[in-house]
Amino acid sequence: MKTFVLALFLLFGVAQAQEREALTDIGSTAIGIALGAAEANPIGIATIPLKFWLLDRANTLTDGEKQQAQSTLSAMWHGATVNNVCVIASILTGGTFAPACLIAGLVAGVNKWQSTAMEREFWSICAYEKQRNPALQCAYTTPI
Repeated sequence: MKTFVLALFLLFGVAQAQEREALTDIGSTAIGIALGAAEANPIGIATIPLKFWLLDRANTLTDGEKQQAQSTLSAMWHGATVNNVCVIASILTGGTFAPACLIAGLVAGVNKWQSTAMEREFWSICAYEKQRNPALQCAYTTPI
C-alpha cells in the first residue's frame, strides 16, 4: 500500500489537472479499500484504465465538446473523491456518518459541475463563432 501511495504522489506531481482528478479518485478509493471499505462500483478496478481512456478521448474532441466532456469527467471524479474521503473519515471515526458520504459526494460533484458553467458556455460560443471564422483563436481565462 505504501508503494502504491508513493507512486500515486509521483504521478500526481507530473499529471495535468484533469488527470489529477482521476488520480485523487483512484487514490482515495485505494485508501478506503485498504481501511476496509467496500467498493460500490460493480466493475471496480476495471474503471482505472477506462478513466484515462475517457480523458484521452475527451482531449481529442473539438472545442466546446472537449470542455463539456472534461467538465463532466472532472465533476464525477471530484464527487467520487469527496465521497471516498468522507468514507475514510467515517471509518476512522467509527462509521457513524457513512450514509451521508453519498450525499456529500453528489453535492460536491454538482457544485464542481456548476462552477465550470461559465467556461463551458465560453467554449460553446467559441465553437459556434469558429464556424464563421475558422482562424479565430479562443483563450479562456478564469474571471477574478
